[in-house]
Order: sequence, then C-alpha cells, then structure tokens
Amino acid sequence: MTVLWKPLQLRLLSHLLAMSVVLAAVTTEAAPVYVQAGPGSFNHAALDLLADRNTDTYQRLYSGTPDDTYAAATNNNAWAFSALANSTIDGQLVPAIVNAMRNYQVTALNATVHMPIEMCVFGLNKTSKITHAASHPAALKQINRWLSAHQIKAKPVPEGTNEAARLLADGQFDQNTVAIGSCALKAVYPALTLREAGVQDNADNHTLFGLMKLEKRPHTISEDEARTALKQVVAQAHTQIKARTDSGKSVFSLIDKRLAQMQSVALFKAHKHKPIEDLSREVVVLSKALEQARQHCLDASSVKAFFQAQMDAAKAIQYRYRAQWLAEGVPNKTADLTQLRQALNQLGSAILETLTAHLAQHGNLTPELAPAFHAALITDNLTDKDKQRLYQTLQSVRRIENCQATD
Repeated sequence: MTVLWKPLQLRLLSHLLAMSVVLAAVTTEAAPVYVQAGPGSFNHAALDLLADRNTDTYQRLYSGTPDDTYAAATNNNAWAFSALANSTIDGQLVPAIVNAMRNYQVTALNATVHMPIEMCVFGLNKTSKITHAASHPAALKQINRWLSAHQIKAKPVPEGTNEAARLLADGQFDQNTVAIGSCALKAVYPALTLREAGVQDNADNHTLFGLMKLEKRPHTISEDEARTALKQVVAQAHTQIKARTDSGKSVFSLIDKRLAQMQSVALFKAHKHKPIEDLSREVVVLSKALEQARQHCLDASSVKAFFQAQMDAAKAIQYRYRAQWLAEGVPNKTADLTQLRQALNQLGSAILETLTAHLAQHGNLTPELAPAFHAALITDNLTDKDKQRLYQTLQSVRRIENCQATD
C-alpha cells in the first residue's frame, strides 16, 4: 500500500510563515476598522470570525449606515468592514451597499467572510407571551414564516437589529416584545434572554462581508454602474473564498484518507485477534506528531489535541467495524500492518504540512469551513459527532508567531 504524496519543502513553508508574520504586522498597525451597523450586529459577528481567523482583535469603530461607514473610513484612510451580498436578496447585492457604491469605490479588498445568517430571538424573560418582534425591516422580511406561525406583529426599527436590542434592554419595549438579530447580541446585552435561535425562513441564508479600502468617487455614478462595480468586488471576494476553501479541502481530504485506512487496520487486528486499543502505539504517534509540530512552528498542545481526536475517531471506526463483523463475519481479506503504518505515518506528516501551509496563507480555520469539512469526510463508520470533535480540535490548531521552520 502506498500513499502518493510529495511533501512540501520546509523552506517554502518557512517563507510562507515569514510572509504571514509581515502581513499580520501590517494589519495590526493599520488604521482602525470602521464597521457597518453597531455592536451585536451581523457585521459584528462576521468581524469576530475574521479576527479569529487572523488572530487579530481589530480596533472597531461602529459607524451605522454603509454611507457613513465608507465616509469615515475614507476620511481617516482606514479599513471599512461591511456586508456586500446576501443569498436571500433578489440579485444578492445589498441595496444599501449599491447605493453607497455610487459615491465610493473599492481600491483594495483585504479579506472576506462568508457567514451563515442565523436569526435569534431575544426577550426580557423566557416565559412572557410574544406579541411583537422588533428588528431592522430587512431582518423582519426574513422571518415571515415564524411571525405568521406565532401570530406576532412586526415592529420595524430602521436603525438596525442592534438598536432594537438596545431599546429592549433599556426598557423601551414591554415584556411581550422581542428583538430579532444576530446571536452576537447576547454578548452586548447580557441582560437579554435568548428565547429561540434559527427562526429565519431560509436555512441557506448567507451574507458576504468584506474588509476594504475605499476612496471617494470624483462624481456620483448611476445605480446600474454601482451595481456593476459591486459585482466586481463580489467576484473578487468569491475568488478569495474559493482559494481559502480549496486549501482547506486539501487538508480535509488527507484527514479522510487517513481515517479510511481504519477498515484495513481493524481487519488486521481481527485476523490476529488483537485489541483495537494500542496505547503504546498512540504514544509513538503523538510523539512523532509533536516533533513535526515543532518543525512546522505549530503549537504543540493544539496539535496533540487534534491528533488525539483523530486517534479516538480511528478507534471508534474500528470498533464499529468489529461490531458489524460479529453479525456478518470477518471479511476474508489480508492487511499488511507494516504497509498500513507507513501509509498512516505519511498521511500524518502530509496533514501537518498541508495544514501549516493553509494557516500561513489563509489564517486559522474557523466555523466558515465546517460544512466543507463535514462534506469531505466520507469514511464509513464515522459519525457526525466524530466529525464535530475532529473539526473543533482542528480549528484550534495555531501557528507559533516569529518561529522559524526547521528540518
């Protein structure tokens, strides 16, 4: 059994790591980020994802409307962060952004976030009958089925979802009114109670956000011209997202290939009447992984947790095969342990090398790529719970800053 894998050169990885440190330094020293809407908004939640991806806190200045956000960013030569498109809008382009693009043009698109939109319901308590729901008009349009099913009246708050939550928290609405918005509102208004989550009509509701530099146009352009300009920015954003997703899929595919070897491992152990769990072997695997983590400038504790999750999933797969074979009989196939271990070692090394390259080029893994991860892992006898733990530990793996990769 062989695994076709050409290891990445550590010299290249070292270059990528050094380049990412420089880029991180540039981002850290850049002007503050002017953020569309307010604290607790979907923009807030999206920037949280970006901050986690880049291990950056950002100096946030919430600025309200897209026009105000772009004006502030342009006047201060700073970054602007705003929505660009939404999957539920006809044509997908956000109308308020189109309008703002009539007076501002994007000169640089630094980063993008493609985030699922989950509408959360916040109240003053958990038990009061809900008669009214307060939120931005655009958000209220996305929960029509929930409003109708519960016979709840809409209470539009044009200033935004975060303003609706603020008014509720400040006692401006009665206890029968709830605020609808991002689940991030809970962190901003801890006194509010989460009543329900996921009330949006469309389960496939995603918004595209961008971290951008802009400049004022010399003259206002038409709406059609602004749409064309925004479409170009959105296309560029999707190119960035595809590159990041494809890079992540390369890591995910290797993880799946490693787990796919477990049927053969279980078969060997069944024929040799060996136990599934081999703690001495686990020590060897972890030791090798930690040594490679140091070589690739990866945090050892996070790599250890990820490899432990892989080994636990591997054992679970083997146990499930053994249980299956109790009823069906052990397949009459042979498996070579030496070749299996060689393949597993190669795949383990490939996973860390590919992961290192991804982190250097695209930043930390975040929940954005969780759906792609779940879709990529197709190995039999691997449960959704196994996948969740694997991705949770995988997205916790971090690079060590100012570290030089070694042979």
